[in-house]
Amino acid sequence: MPRRAAVLGRPIEHSLSPVLHTAAYAAMGLDGWVYEAYECDETGLWGFLEGLDEDWAGLSLTMPLKRTALKLADSVSELALAVGGANTIVLRDG
Repeated sequence: MPRRAAVLGRPIEHSLSPVLHTAAYAAMGLDGWVYEAYECDETGLWGFLEGLDEDWAGLSLTMPLKRTALKLADSVSELALAVGGANTIVLRDG
């Protein structure tokens, strides 16, 4: 089964995350894994999350989504709460 991940933010075109993650996937032998970048702001994050299917493993977040993610996630780590933002959303059990 292919696995997907992405970095979200606005602006996002400057992000090197897709290049770095794609190289890491290849080095680790993770065939079928894809990492992309998507332009997304606070108002679009919920809709983006709602549209994800079982192929998705997780998301990396850049500004301005770090604070918004705390409000939308089913659970939030103590560290993310302490710093006031999340860098990653891990998708589990739908």
